[in-house]
Amino acid sequence: MKVAVYSPNWIGDSVLALPFIQQLKNYYPDAKIYVFCKEWVADIYKHHPSVDDIIAIKKGTLENFSGTLKCGLRLRSTNFDYFYTLTDSFRSALILRTSGALKRIGYQSQIRSFLLTEAISRTKVKIHRSEKYLHLLGKTGNLILKPELHVSTDEKKWGLEEISKLGMNKPIGLFPFSVSSKRTIPIATVSKWIKNSQNDYLIFGSISDAEKGERLVSKCPGISIQSICGQYTLRESIILISLCKYTLATDSGLGHVSAALGVPTISFFGIGSPAVTSPIGSNVRIIKHCYPCLGKLCNDPKNEILCLKKIPYLEIEDAVNTLTKL
Repeated sequence: MKVAVYSPNWIGDSVLALPFIQQLKNYYPDAKIYVFCKEWVADIYKHHPSVDDIIAIKKGTLENFSGTLKCGLRLRSTNFDYFYTLTDSFRSALILRTSGALKRIGYQSQIRSFLLTEAISRTKVKIHRSEKYLHLLGKTGNLILKPELHVSTDEKKWGLEEISKLGMNKPIGLFPFSVSSKRTIPIATVSKWIKNSQNDYLIFGSISDAEKGERLVSKCPGISIQSICGQYTLRESIILISLCKYTLATDSGLGHVSAALGVPTISFFGIGSPAVTSPIGSNVRIIKHCYPCLGKLCNDPKNEILCLKKIPYLEIEDAVNTLTKL
């Protein structure tokens, strides 16, 4: 039997899809499990014991109707028995249909039900995104599955050598940046948090975060801190994160990566909802003070608003002490 999964397109959502894939393997232990994904999230699935093959597509492949059709038709030779889509897009359902998979399962959305053999109704109760994915298998509530990322022995060896080249030992990972300004931790706030610290700090992010990373370094004189934003692939970043002492993360994909690696992770939420998108792991602490985001009110000195800008370091220190003693 061959079973395929159309992966979410974001790093964090792809991490939250891992319990679904693990449960799928539990359901069909003798099946070959394929993950169909965009190339920028493919590294999430590497070395996962429930994944037998990864079909990664390059950026731009699905940008138009013709490209989408061709991509689906190329999958026909694989002869999938089941094909699940974890995204709600019409495009993903079209690929499932043109792939020729015998059974095509996904949620009812974007007028795509006619392309699926099983169009599942969404639950009206607000549930975590990982549960939303699992609901396609009829599993909700009291779930014990947690996302797990796997790093090989050779990868760990490479990572230790790389951290040594950086002149660090068990650094603390910093993920302060986000595509959303309301999820980004201000540079001035981070610099206050780590002022006078004797630890090593490693700033992670994309190439678009490189300038901000260097600005953060410049705001932390006397601190052992380096930015590697955009300098490593996602897989290499995963390896380096796995070797961190703990991480301080905004609501971001890398926060999910850290949690799934089992690294102690303190996750800060501004505009987002932890009930829906919080990272899952045994060593995770969520810090959140206001929901929904109060926007400009946070900048009004007359209001005592606690948000990403005003989280006291003592609260972070308490979270770190709790997690690192587990």
